[in-house]
Amino acid sequence: MKYNFFIILIIFIFIIFFIGLKKNNNQLNSKFINQPFPEIDLVVFNKNTKLTNKNFKNEIILVNFFASWCVPCIAEHNFLLDLQKQKKIKIYGINYKDNPINLKKWLEKLGNPYSLIGIDDSGFAGIEWGLSGVPESFLIDKTGIIRYKVAGPIIDKKQIEILIAKIEELKK
Repeated sequence: MKYNFFIILIIFIFIIFFIGLKKNNNQLNSKFINQPFPEIDLVVFNKNTKLTNKNFKNEIILVNFFASWCVPCIAEHNFLLDLQKQKKIKIYGINYKDNPINLKKWLEKLGNPYSLIGIDDSGFAGIEWGLSGVPESFLIDKTGIIRYKVAGPIIDKKQIEILIAKIEELKK
């Protein structure tokens, strides 16, 4: 009797696991989609200014939460550099719970795709934005509404195509 229970339990676990694999986990639903982005007030890396909601006015932007200690952030970094070079969109970085010295070295080594980088050393901004981890990116329209969210690195070709299409759609 116990043997049958364990077999059924193992089969159930495998079914749940495989259903989870088929789902695109990088496009998580968020309560912030189609909502105004949360308030933000962060010190800007290497500048005597602040990153606030005023920076996010009247233009389409991508807000990217990242950290130098984050391996998946390295994986998506080349895409962000390419996106910035193509001038398709302005990218603001929010450096999440990181060491500024490590951030500086990371940017010197990999390049800087960000217009400004806000420092979220406490993690409070991440909480306000509903961050599930880094990297995570939010596409914001000209009116300050979050239109799309990518949880995880933007590295998959299909993901990139979807994000570029969303950007182009917002530009119309």
